[in-house]
Parts: sequence; structure tokens; C-alpha cells
Amino acid sequence: MKFKRPIHCKIYTPIMLRNPQDFFMRVHHYCDHFSDMLPEKCGFWSPLKISFTPEMIESLIPEDRGGAADRLYCQRLKKPRCHVQFSPSSIHGKSHSEEYICAELGQVDQNKLIEYIKETTVKYMADLAIIDANRGKEPDPLIIEGWRDITPITLQLKHWLPDMYWGVVFGKPYVDLFGLNILMSVPAYRVEKLSDHAVYIQLSEFVDDVFEKRDYIDEQREILKQHLGNDAFWSNEKSYVINIDYRVLKGLSEHTEIHIPLQTNYTDVFRVPHFKFISDTYMQAEIAPVNMEEYLSEIKQIGTDDWEVRVSQKWLLRPFDTSVDYDSYGDVEEISFFYKPDGYDLPVDKELFIGAWDHSVQDIQEYAKNILVNLKSAYPQSETKWECIEQSVQEVDGVYVVLLDQIDQQQHNIFRIVSKVLIFPNYVVKLTFMDYWVDRLDVSKEISDPIMDSFKKIGG
Repeated sequence: MKFKRPIHCKIYTPIMLRNPQDFFMRVHHYCDHFSDMLPEKCGFWSPLKISFTPEMIESLIPEDRGGAADRLYCQRLKKPRCHVQFSPSSIHGKSHSEEYICAELGQVDQNKLIEYIKETTVKYMADLAIIDANRGKEPDPLIIEGWRDITPITLQLKHWLPDMYWGVVFGKPYVDLFGLNILMSVPAYRVEKLSDHAVYIQLSEFVDDVFEKRDYIDEQREILKQHLGNDAFWSNEKSYVINIDYRVLKGLSEHTEIHIPLQTNYTDVFRVPHFKFISDTYMQAEIAPVNMEEYLSEIKQIGTDDWEVRVSQKWLLRPFDTSVDYDSYGDVEEISFFYKPDGYDLPVDKELFIGAWDHSVQDIQEYAKNILVNLKSAYPQSETKWECIEQSVQEVDGVYVVLLDQIDQQQHNIFRIVSKVLIFPNYVVKLTFMDYWVDRLDVSKEISDPIMDSFKKIGG
């Protein structure tokens, strides 16, 4: 369904909602509240062919789910036009169950929607509920991880709050995170305590201010984010990728695709709640990690069919900058990771870069020696002088391997760069480790050495 000016509403509840009785209760709850906005058609996939009436709700269980409830799509084409979706938790109990309403702004009663999300949050102990509308402009491609859609998915909420929404009910996880007093003191148009575990906040009088007063609403978003703490909300500086499992090396003509395992569900780079999902008869809910150090020490293997490198989940993949035109020399920042800082306010002090390029050189040994020379000359200007810790050129399992490890003693710390290059018959892959703030070389090597040792030809 398409809308001229859609208003979006989503409610995130911790119960799995796979149990049919829980599911039926939620659908009836919607119908009781919105008797003037009942769906006309519903179904489990498109096109929707089932004629909807409240009396047939108990029959809305798909035949192939072993008796469990599944996602139900509903639509109404008459005024007030709306699309409604009831979604039990998916992906093995790692997400909220969701109730989503999208309606034509000029046809729906704003206050009725607001009262509905408030009542539903309290009644069903929702973790979060939001109301917002499409912004007047598309998001910058570089911040797609932050502002992907009007309504985020649970995977995003585990890493950050994408933004401050026009209308939001913060449930217990967020009341615990921000503090009830902080939430009640936000400088917003409307702040209402719904319970000891739920607070409703509204940015302005009318939701269509998102269209008519866009600059003002965006300014209010920023004011409230600062009040609650910017460390809870997505920012470009600490942004990382959570939703892809491959990248393409632009400098190569073949062997271009790199497999990158998905990021863990939590990293605590941003200040976020660890959600407590509730299991039911049909689905076991995920249990949030207790020991984050152990949780993030899990190793992920990155690479292609030819080579691999192993890093911990503390290494976070930066978003790909589509504005950069990478050339055939394998720019060092083509694929980059940063090491999780110990605190949000601390700067990123360690990075990893992967670059690659084609070659047609016949004398690989001489080429390897030249690469070592080029690595040295490519180091940035030193504050004192670059001191070589280790360098080598050797053949390992049929490929030449070049290694260079150098440090620069600066005024307050040591700057360290380690580069390792694998030279295959017709292409080169380079891995670079940068440690901008080394207090002790042995501590820096504890992080870098396992990574560099693991960077090798497959089978080597």
C-alpha cells in the first residue's frame, strides 16, 4: 500500500507472541481499540486474500507452523486507509514481537494512536513504542545504519537508538537505562509518566509538524538526545556495520568478495539496554550476554577462498563510503575496522585496514622486496623517527609474505603501524594494523600478533 503522508507506529514487546492465545489477544486488542479502522483483508503473504472480521481471529494460524502463530499482514483500503502487521519474534527468539501500524496521516486520529501505544505499552509491558512520519528528505547513504527506516528493528536497538522519535513510550529497559527522573525532565512538548516503568514523550503538538516544521522537529530531536545522553543514540563517529556478511574489494578483477561474519547482537559501544525477552511454549527467547568481555572475545573469520584473517568481535566493521572511487592500487582504507573503545567518549585508537590490487609481475620475489621498500616510504611523517621492530620477506606455502612493523616515539605515547602483505600469482592483499596510542608495546602486540599470525593463505 502507498500513502501520501504516512504515519508510522510500532510497538516492541519482549514476549515471543508465538503462543496462539497471546497472539489472538493482541489482535483482539487492536480491533477493540480501532473499531473504525478494522482491516478488510489479511493473510500470511501477499496478495492478501482472506476477508477479515474480528470473529475469525482464532482461525488465523498458518498450517505449516506446528500450531504456532506467525506474521499476519492486514490492510484497509477504505478510509481511514491503513496497513497493520502483527509479527511474533523471529530469528530464533532474538527479537521483539512487533505490532506495526501505518496509516494515512490526514485520515487517522492522532490522539487515538497516541492513547493506543500508551495503553498497549503498559498492558503488555512493551519495551518501546514509537510514532513518527517520513522525513522530508532521504537519509544520507553514510548513515543508513542509523536511520534505515522510520521504525527500527530489534537488531538496531541492541546496538543503538537510531534517533529520537516524534512520539515515544520508553518502557522498563529504557527507564532503567536513562532513569525515571531524567526522562520526566526532558524539555519536550509533552512528558507523561504512565507507570514506574513507562514514560511517554512527544516532541510537538501535531505529528504533521514532521513535515510542516521539519527543521524545528529535527532541532528538538537533537535537544532531547543531548538531554538523555548522546551515547545512547547512533552517531557517525562510532558507526559500524551490523547487517551484512560480505564486502567487495574494488581493486581486484577476481577473488573480489570477502566474507565477513555478522556482528554480535550486542557490543556496548553505545549505551543500550540488554533486552530480557520472554519465552513461550513455541519459542525459546535469547538470553542477553552476562560477561561482555567473554562475549566479544568470540573470534570471527574474515576472508575469501584464498586467504583468511581472524579477529575478535571487538573489531567493528566501518560503513562503506560509497563516495570514494577506489583505484586499482588497493587503497588502504578500502575495508576498515575499528577496535571497540573502553568507553563511548574515548577516541578510536586502533584500526585495521584491508586493501587489494591486481598485478602481472613475473618475478614475485623481486616484487616482494619492492613492496617492502614501498611500505617504508608510505609511512606517514614521524614525530621523531620510525624505528623498525620487525621486517621480513619470505615465501610461505607458495605465496610471498611481506611484513613490516614500525613505531614512532611521540611526545606522550608510541604510534605503531604493522603491515602484512600476501602476494598471490596475480593479485596482492594487504592488512594494516594501526595503534595510535601505545603505552606499552607488549600490550599492543597482544592484540596485533594473533591477527597478523592468522592472516595467511588458506591451507597455509
